[in-house]
Amino acid sequence: MQSTEANRFSLNYRNGLPQDLLQLCAKYPRESWDKHPNLGERVQFWLSRHDMFREMIVMLEDCCQKLSNNLIDAEEFSQWFIPRLSFLLNHLDLHHKVEEFHLFPIFAAAETKLIDGFSILETDHQSIHLFADNLKTELQALFELKNKPRDEVKRAGENSTMKFATLSKGLVSHLNDEEDLIVPIVLYHSEESLGLI
Repeated sequence: MQSTEANRFSLNYRNGLPQDLLQLCAKYPRESWDKHPNLGERVQFWLSRHDMFREMIVMLEDCCQKLSNNLIDAEEFSQWFIPRLSFLLNHLDLHHKVEEFHLFPIFAAAETKLIDGFSILETDHQSIHLFADNLKTELQALFELKNKPRDEVKRAGENSTMKFATLSKGLVSHLNDEEDLIVPIVLYHSEESLGLI
């Protein structure tokens, strides 16, 4: 995929995957997935990881809201937020490695016309990790200010919650698009024929 195309479909600009990558999704819409006989244990486990990421995002967003509304201070925020953010990012990193080195090549080989979709998803992974790095930088600034004037701490807290909002929005969008590309491939081919079991 050309770099201008990759930029056009980056998480910063797109609203869903391009229609030419969603032809299988049109044949296998989300509402049919749960009842399909080819929805095997491997893809169900993969989807459960996505659900876990979404649940963590909701919990972390709630904590950011509490900070923004002055319901907790920067120290309480850091004690609750940092371990859970670390958990999310560590599991996300492992999840992305499994996808890039094992799953994506299998799916791309099965549906060569969707190779550009996997290129988009890999670029998403890079963007998500960049969003996470930017958030970590803001969080570090917030923690260094914990004994500073209230206005400075408030501004740093707002910057941290904005960076988290960028991360969470990008991650949720990516998870949805990834599922729309991958689950229909599995339903069409089956886990057995793809060599996933």
